[in-house]
Amino acid sequence: MDDKLKGFYDLYWRRRSIREFSGRPVEPEKIDRLLEALMRAQSAANRQPWHFVVLSGQEERAALDDVFTKEGFRKAPLLIVACADQSQAWTRRADKVNYAWVDATIAVTEMIGAATAEGLGSCWVAAIEPDLVREKLGIPGQIDIVAIIAIGYPEKELVVEDKARKPLAEIIHHGKW
Repeated sequence: MDDKLKGFYDLYWRRRSIREFSGRPVEPEKIDRLLEALMRAQSAANRQPWHFVVLSGQEERAALDDVFTKEGFRKAPLLIVACADQSQAWTRRADKVNYAWVDATIAVTEMIGAATAEGLGSCWVAAIEPDLVREKLGIPGQIDIVAIIAIGYPEKELVVEDKARKPLAEIIHHGKW
């Protein structure tokens, strides 16, 4: 494998959920690049049915302190609330599945990869009360709260670690199930 490919795969092998942050602020230029990654993400029929609420100031972030069940998330210097607007999303004709959540998830996943490339840790936080988040941030009722992404410099360096994973034979089906 050449160095470019190795660097690409290394990025994803280093990525893991970070729940403890160093407290070091994330530089504005890095935040800008992460937001650019969100904006450039692919979406079904290029509908881009997403919104992201960015909380980077201490007071802004503190508004969500009581939303988190883990103390470490309260120390994350950057929080991004991922939202999906089903009224703006593409819907598959065959079964009427709306792709708003899929599209928001794709954007967040691409941003998480960018965060890892920047040396930042992140964690997708789904253990939240969406209505409480909606109320605290003034998010309209028709908008779905997908998750809060906690981002910052991890307490421990991001390194390649082997984590228990299902074997390929359990999850990959060639030709038929």
